[in-house]
Amino acid sequence: MRWRFVAIPGAFFALASMTTASAKAGDPCNAANTEAEMYECVNSELIKSDLELNIAYKTLIARYQENGSPSGSEIETQDAYLKKAQIAWIKQRDASCRFETYESVAGSGFDTIYTACLLEQTQKRVEYLKWFIQHP
Repeated sequence: MRWRFVAIPGAFFALASMTTASAKAGDPCNAANTEAEMYECVNSELIKSDLELNIAYKTLIARYQENGSPSGSEIETQDAYLKKAQIAWIKQRDASCRFETYESVAGSGFDTIYTACLLEQTQKRVEYLKWFIQHP
């Protein structure tokens, strides 16, 4: 039962941190007043970030497929490595967010907190992939 008392304050702290960070960044989720509204907003932002991620990923895959592999080399192509890296990143992101939000799993705000973690990690990945787009 002790973990329940830890999880609830942890959930409130995470939501408060998310709200504070959102306010600073001009986040569209600032207007959300209820847990359901916060979840819907964060989930909507995650969907947008996922679309951005897919665009960046597909842009790089197309570029790297054109490059092919080094002449006479048995090394895999760069697009093959990107595919492997992306699959590994998705597994790492999901496991990391499960770990980071574990203490709030029994709380009513868990879905929002977990989704906010996925959003943050996805946004970081988008920026990471965009760097490769901008620096061919």
